[in-house]
Amino acid sequence: MNDYTETPVLFGPGEGLFGMLSQPQAGRTDVACLVLNTGVNHRIGPHRINVKTARRLASAGIPTLRFDLSGIGDSVAAQSRNAFRAQAVEDMKAAMDFLGERYGVRRFLVFGICSGAENAMAVALADPRITGMLAFDGEMYLTPGVRLERKLRRLAAFPFNPAVRASYFWWRDLTDWMGAGDAAARERTMARLASLRPSRTPAVEQGSIFGSAEAPAVDAAEYERRLLSLADRGVEVSLMYSVTYNSTDRNHGMLSQLRGSRLFDRVKYRFWPDIDHTATTRVMQAKLLDAVEEWARIAAFGTSTRPSLPGASVGTNAATARQPAGQASVTA
Repeated sequence: MNDYTETPVLFGPGEGLFGMLSQPQAGRTDVACLVLNTGVNHRIGPHRINVKTARRLASAGIPTLRFDLSGIGDSVAAQSRNAFRAQAVEDMKAAMDFLGERYGVRRFLVFGICSGAENAMAVALADPRITGMLAFDGEMYLTPGVRLERKLRRLAAFPFNPAVRASYFWWRDLTDWMGAGDAAARERTMARLASLRPSRTPAVEQGSIFGSAEAPAVDAAEYERRLLSLADRGVEVSLMYSVTYNSTDRNHGMLSQLRGSRLFDRVKYRFWPDIDHTATTRVMQAKLLDAVEEWARIAAFGTSTRPSLPGASVGTNAATARQPAGQASVTA
């Protein structure tokens, strides 16, 4: 029998936002966690990692809401003219308002991967109700030396590290084609090979390993200032990076422009040499889930061990959440 329950919920303006709320079977607390979209992946997350995270945290005594931002998954597009980040912050505030009004939650943790990490940072800066933030593969600030080292180390690690190999789409397509006879993977592989033919058209400059030349939104000094402001506010900040960014890490390499900063005495920094960007394998997911639960316990309860929570169930003194019509059997 599960030690958590799951309820589909609608909230926000016109109840246009959809999410799945995982709650502990027993115990009551004033803290909950928000689990965010990764890119345009809907609320289940890559390889269902959001589902597993929400259930794991609920089993640890922390109610968790995984939901779709406006225009993603089952949430309707916003009617405002807000830019993407500003709208994401409004959506996350709406999620906190909903949990506060319906369940009496006053403190919030937020966990995001990639773009979700950037959204987590944005809402943590904007709303004092956030008391814990875990950013997985968020912003990087690399020195030129680390950029060169990264390229060389990834090349050297490729034959030996499955996580590094799995981070390359071309490798996954090649193995799917050669190993399983995947026709779609074959087509993508052949298209890549065709693109390698000499062309008179200049190639687009690749600014990162994800094929984007887009720079971080703020410079390293401002990023440091923002993180320190969260630490000064008492937010439990954890920054984690995967092997997709580099095959190894030395002296806070993913934030090498900030080496020597007092920041690293105030926030937790961790590099995973055996977990890729989306925690592809079950082994990777198990390690990441353990780390997320440890962070959440510390941020929520001040200890990595589960406290004894009073009460029969989470939110018993608040109104019962309304299940959206026709959604009673939704489980994803």
